[in-house]
Amino acid sequence: MGTIVVGVDSTKPSAAALQWAIAEAKLRNCTLDIVVSWDYPVMATTEPLIMPQPDRDTLVHSAELTATRMLADAHLDQSGVAYTVHTPEGRPGEELVARAMDADLLVVGSHGSSALKELILGSVSNYCAHHSTCPVVLVKAPG
Repeated sequence: MGTIVVGVDSTKPSAAALQWAIAEAKLRNCTLDIVVSWDYPVMATTEPLIMPQPDRDTLVHSAELTATRMLADAHLDQSGVAYTVHTPEGRPGEELVARAMDADLLVVGSHGSSALKELILGSVSNYCAHHSTCPVVLVKAPG
């Protein structure tokens, strides 16, 4: 039985990627490896700023809540597809590519950002498409 890795966050493209991955896992009789990565927030400012940094437990809990919410919305438990959920600390693209090293397929949502925004900010889907060792499917949200 093969494995499909899917990256999940709380966005519409991510929800569409999860739905696509569920359907594909049914067709291929694969398991789903669902990844909700998290990292400490980065803030850029020119002014001195003192803000409390969220603690690790809060960030892990937030990632777990995101996974729970997305899986419930996708009705994954009723799909008959076997799955595991991972909430690793790290940059999403890097975590997804690492998790997909031995996978049959990597599925991620795509926001369809402008070229300038991707150049400045980077893009998880762009990173995965360029660094994954397995095939990558980029899914855009409908509408």
